[in-house]
Amino acid sequence: MSSEEQLLVGTKSLGSRVSVACLPCRNRHVRCDAQQPVCVRCSSEGRTCQYVKSRRGGLNRAKLAERRRNAQSGDRTTIGSPSDTSPQSRSPPVRAAASERRPSGDFLSALSKGSSVRSSEPETSDFEDAHGTPDSVVNIEVSSISSDFLIKLYYKHFHRCHPCVLPQHNLQHYYERAPEQGSLALLVAVMRFIGSLYSHPDLTSQLQDKVTEGFQAARGLPPDPFLAQCHLLYSISLYWTAEKFKSREEIDVAIEIVLGLGMNHREFAAEHGHGDTVLEESLRRTWWQVFCIDAYYAAIKRLPTFRLCEVDTDTDLPCEEDEYESGLIPTPKTLDDFETREFGPENQRFSSFAYLIGATRSIALALSAGSPDCSNWLSPKTIAEVDAIIDGWFLLLPKSKKEVLKEGNIVDELMFQAHMAVHANLIAIHRPFSKLPFHPLEGVSSCLVEPPKLLPVKDSETVHTQRCLQSVEAQLAFLVLPVQPFHRSPFTICMTAACTNTLLAAIKAMYSGRQLAVARHQLRLVVGYIRALAKVWVQGGKNLEEIQMIAQEVLSRKNELPRLVTCENVTASTQKSPPIDGPPCFEALDNWTNPAITLDSQDAFTTYWNFSIDFQPDIPAWFSDF
Repeated sequence: MSSEEQLLVGTKSLGSRVSVACLPCRNRHVRCDAQQPVCVRCSSEGRTCQYVKSRRGGLNRAKLAERRRNAQSGDRTTIGSPSDTSPQSRSPPVRAAASERRPSGDFLSALSKGSSVRSSEPETSDFEDAHGTPDSVVNIEVSSISSDFLIKLYYKHFHRCHPCVLPQHNLQHYYERAPEQGSLALLVAVMRFIGSLYSHPDLTSQLQDKVTEGFQAARGLPPDPFLAQCHLLYSISLYWTAEKFKSREEIDVAIEIVLGLGMNHREFAAEHGHGDTVLEESLRRTWWQVFCIDAYYAAIKRLPTFRLCEVDTDTDLPCEEDEYESGLIPTPKTLDDFETREFGPENQRFSSFAYLIGATRSIALALSAGSPDCSNWLSPKTIAEVDAIIDGWFLLLPKSKKEVLKEGNIVDELMFQAHMAVHANLIAIHRPFSKLPFHPLEGVSSCLVEPPKLLPVKDSETVHTQRCLQSVEAQLAFLVLPVQPFHRSPFTICMTAACTNTLLAAIKAMYSGRQLAVARHQLRLVVGYIRALAKVWVQGGKNLEEIQMIAQEVLSRKNELPRLVTCENVTASTQKSPPIDGPPCFEALDNWTNPAITLDSQDAFTTYWNFSIDFQPDIPAWFSDF
């Protein structure tokens, strides 16, 4: 019989679904006859046939049924065995008695030594029976970190933006030793949920239900760094899937865990890494990632401070991403080294993560200048101090960190975030003093708070205007990098919103002629960037709608400000700094939360500013090689 005939016979013999499938068939989503050691399909196609090692202790169905009968008759001898399937006695490993729970340090030690902390034989479920069916809709559990397609999506598109989880091969190493451990299994579930957002929305709902169940079960777990990573990553995904209230709850839990464990101290990583330098690096990164995300949330709301800003820390700084991935972790740089880098040798280098942390701390210091409602908000002296802080960060950047695009069209995601965040902060600080007017409808933006009600006395408007426009141009330069935008962190959506509203103000009040035409194309660029990210993140779509609403009103011809110059008679000198004629749009600031503004119809707006034909990325095509 030929190989083709064998394959046909083997496929037809699958009258019912089998309970297992080999990895090649499962990854390709094709039927498998489950013959061992080699299935018919792999044999006919010359593929290496591999099966996931059973998680039931090597028992077949007959033996499992026998053990269930023994358990029901009272002959069960192994606590937590798969035979214990009654609803009253079934108890997941994460529900272990308090006296049997391991503290976080013991768990990490057990992992590093190769010890398993799971029950001797985990319970069996109907879900696990169906796990091997390639085309099953409930096939959402993971058996191998290295081969799971959702984990691959997570590492390819999300991990590089928020890199605190162990590298994929290291996580696989630990997961194989304790796949049933509560916090580690929950972490994998959260990662798979995030991965599904990029390419498999049909699985997202089921995966989120699984994550919710995992968090409920984890309430009885002692805190550990993996659990902090779970809450951190889930908080990010919740915020950008438009569940902001739950997101705040999750980041608060993550903060409680990292502070309770003492992860803000440098000795924590050494004491709990147990000689594994990659694990130690992951612990350091977890603290700093929680710090940065807490700062991002504060920056979005323009809060004057955030919780971790006030916490003393001396945790060492993370290394470069390629060092983390390779496992060749150098001696970590200290926070003191970074804070005194101006006195160190010129060739001294810090990682991109370190510069992101430095930028975040600089922004935190700038935010501490006060809120827009303070009577002394952003005095000229304070503005000068903030500029010194930010400019000092810029001036000490080595050339390699100023250019975020590396060889091979690879974007340094952490430096991309750092630059975008710093420029967004500069725009927020300088715009109230500039010639760029606020429109009352900007209050609808969920990325920015209302325009300041107590407008400061304007001094040196030209300088502040120039600072704003320089930051806008800098952000636009980063957005034209030749890399698909959905790789970026979703937090860059809000960073870009500052650029968008400022660009709109410049289009309305300052630009004319060719400069105006170019600015309109730049606005299309920003809209296209946010639209691409909105294909993945629901909240990004809401932000895009807000921007379109603001743009529709600001650019409406009925609200067009009269100009003293036109495209026909503008001179080179006036084109650079055209005078503004007409008052800024501050009249409705007192009731900005419910502005009584009549918007033009979308059809009328389309003829003036067409958002419908630009930047419509084909997301499925971009993910075809995951």
